[in-house]
Amino acid sequence: MTEPFDPATLRQLDDPFPRYAELRAEASVVALASGRSAVFGYDTAAFVLRDPRFRSGTLGTLYASMLPPGALRDEMSRRINFLDPPDHPRVRGLVATAFTPRRVRDLRGWIDAAARRLVAELPIVDGTVEVMAGLAHPLPSLVVSELLGVSPERRDELTALSDAITPVFGTSVSAADRDRAAAAAEVMHGILGEEMDRRRTEPADDLLTALVGVEEDGERLSHAELMSLVATLYSAGHRTTRDLFGNGLELLVARDALPAASPDARLIDEITRLATPTHYVARFATEDVDVGGVPVAAGTPIMVFLAAANRDPVVFENPDTFDPDRSGPPALSFALGPHFCLGASLARVEVEAMFTALVERFPHATAADRPRRWHQRGPFRGLDQLTLHVA
Repeated sequence: MTEPFDPATLRQLDDPFPRYAELRAEASVVALASGRSAVFGYDTAAFVLRDPRFRSGTLGTLYASMLPPGALRDEMSRRINFLDPPDHPRVRGLVATAFTPRRVRDLRGWIDAAARRLVAELPIVDGTVEVMAGLAHPLPSLVVSELLGVSPERRDELTALSDAITPVFGTSVSAADRDRAAAAAEVMHGILGEEMDRRRTEPADDLLTALVGVEEDGERLSHAELMSLVATLYSAGHRTTRDLFGNGLELLVARDALPAASPDARLIDEITRLATPTHYVARFATEDVDVGGVPVAAGTPIMVFLAAANRDPVVFENPDTFDPDRSGPPALSFALGPHFCLGASLARVEVEAMFTALVERFPHATAADRPRRWHQRGPFRGLDQLTLHVA
């Protein structure tokens, strides 16, 4: 029997994957001291993510009860990933009407050019470059700003505000973090509200205008739904992509496997599997359910560890090995089922663009002998700093 697991301790680990392996080997479902249950295996995780008896709406209800009235409570209680039917398919359907594959395709050239510009501007200091601050952090923020039509001058401010909100996604949140998040949400919603009001009087060819005006079968997004959705798109569209690229780059340079040219889809698949930026998501059992042979009572919160499931040896041979030619099921990094990430294809395009621009300019980049600086903010894990030798 392994030591009891507290997800809050993840921030203390340089490498959480050995711990995940211990827990995965113990049982299909692991009971936590908090009263939650956790799953670490691929098949069990996929079952929970797909089965309609597990829902996420209770999270919105919990946030509504835990947070004081204001922008943060409004945003968290209505986040699209915390909605259940009938609200979730209605809102997701309306968003899909506006956030189309064509929008991603049309943005591809802009993304490639922005990535090349950022790489060209990376300062070389003693033969090294730091890629998180100069490339991985700004590009996703630029892209989501361009997609929504938010002015470039507001980009850094909105990014900082969304990062300040991130700690409330954790399993334990300090009063100080909650207060900072609440203050940041008030400012962020004020900025986004101004942008949405402008689209109503001055429509533009951007996603924000499309979301403001989207309608299908007489259904429209309410103001509260729209505000929460845009805030979610901004934060998730930046943070997850930044961490996926940074985690993936660290993985490749540590293995001396940086591609010589633009990465193909299978390499991006393998990066997505091994370098999962969102380590877990939560669901709640709506009735008594058997999960992997373990009875789970109605009302039990379940933490689905996507990062652990992506390295399940039952499903992936030599799961800790980087192998872009491997076969097998898709990684769960963008979840599965009705809550599969809407922005997955855009994130992949951005990650490919950053890798392509980086290897074009620095084809012989290698890992610098410097400590990695990791963060674990709630379920989100990534690098704050990553330095490469380029000359």
